[in-house]
Amino acid sequence: MSSSRNTEASPGGGPTPSGLSRRSFLVAGAGAAGLLVGGTLGAAVAGDDGSSATEAPYEPVLRTGTPPVPDEVCADSIRVRGIETRAGAAQQQLAAIAAELLDPAKITVVTCGTGSPIPSDRAQASTAVFVGGQFLLFDAGDGAMRSIDDLDLPVVDVSAIFLTHFHSDHIADVGEVVSRSWIQGRSESDSQRPLPVYGGPGIDRVVDGFNLAYTPDEVYRTAHHGEAYFPPGTLAAGAQRIDAATAQGVVVYDQAGVVVRAYEVDHSPVAPSLGYRVEFNGSSVGISGDTIATPGFRALAAGVDVLVSDVMDKAFMLDTSCAFERIGDARNAQLFRDIRTYHIGTGELAQLSTDSGVGKLVLTHQVPTLPEAQAQQLFEPQITAAFDGDVVVANDGSRVTIDLGS
Repeated sequence: MSSSRNTEASPGGGPTPSGLSRRSFLVAGAGAAGLLVGGTLGAAVAGDDGSSATEAPYEPVLRTGTPPVPDEVCADSIRVRGIETRAGAAQQQLAAIAAELLDPAKITVVTCGTGSPIPSDRAQASTAVFVGGQFLLFDAGDGAMRSIDDLDLPVVDVSAIFLTHFHSDHIADVGEVVSRSWIQGRSESDSQRPLPVYGGPGIDRVVDGFNLAYTPDEVYRTAHHGEAYFPPGTLAAGAQRIDAATAQGVVVYDQAGVVVRAYEVDHSPVAPSLGYRVEFNGSSVGISGDTIATPGFRALAAGVDVLVSDVMDKAFMLDTSCAFERIGDARNAQLFRDIRTYHIGTGELAQLSTDSGVGKLVLTHQVPTLPEAQAQQLFEPQITAAFDGDVVVANDGSRVTIDLGS
């Protein structure tokens, strides 16, 4: 059964009460340039005859003759004082938010992205778990980094990224997370250099791809702003391959009392497909990834205080497929039929959560992906019909807190 620790949920949405989001702060402080991951790797390219060739490692070329930064005296103007006031207030607010989230006396789960590949106003799959003073990020689909910024989450403190699988809606913003955390000062922490990115076999290729793509940007920014703020070689992500995940789970991360276990789940034909379980001080959070009901999913869900799971209304998706057939759109009709085979349905998820003794169920990666009120109306009654625990039909920015002091 789940532990007796108290959990509290809050809805997502919008900037912090004072309206001073991280984006506002950066704009007020004259902004920040975009940066991404570093590294120099060779790449396979096609020859003129279609054959494969290996390109030599790319070395960015720096233009000479860049004008020096003018040695100017700051004026005591109304605009300077205005920016000073706003930026100072934003810094204090961001520090307070970080202190709250990184408080080791509680675990806070934030759904940064609750959408799917189906276009919507939501960011794609991403869940943050703040535990034991650490920031663990699970998946980073398209829009995840913008959501993290809008929610004022302390990306500079990100400790590690865990990928459930390599569908684009789970990895598209990995580079942005690595980049923004570096821009804001992650490079100052040796334990985050390079930033660990965990995943199954194939993670090396994914991480190497991000590192290769953004090598020039790291070189340019270091050359322009100086090694004191952007030390060379500190931007890159580091692949942490998980080779031995089973349905019973295997420990893949163990830092300062925070343990993460990886479980084999089923998102066929996608392989590898992983779910995760985070454990700290007698409490636990499960992250399903994309899966159907499997032994691995049941194992990671067993007795957790909070289970963050993907969910699908399969009847709704069948109706959608049928509608596309009626208008002669064979492609979408087939796609919407296909996706019903590798996501867990509402009734299955409700029963699995009941059988596993889940304390609170958080629904993310919702398919169909609907506006908040409509999603609530669609999913909640189907889940509560077979699950008596608390249910959160999450939106981007929804929070659930486990109080470890009670």
